[in-house]
Amino acid sequence: MPRPAKIPTPPPPGYVWIEEAVRRTGLSKNTLYNYRYLGKGPECVPIGRKLAYSIAGLDAFMRDLLNPAADPEALADSRPPEPRLAA
Repeated sequence: MPRPAKIPTPPPPGYVWIEEAVRRTGLSKNTLYNYRYLGKGPECVPIGRKLAYSIAGLDAFMRDLLNPAADPEALADSRPPEPRLAA
């Protein structure tokens, strides 16, 4: 006898599963896994064997990805342009 189809568990309020995070960000599932491993992606919470991503966290991550803030240290370390040599 075949097993009955499992009803998918809904994510907690304000969260989405990784499949929806992939759709919202346009990044692959492997990229999100790698970002989680490197600690540089959107925040996620493991729930059982699944990853739940905060909708607000995904929105903030995409906003930062599309509009990066200037790095104050990088601006301070920049050199002025060198003068051109006369030919």
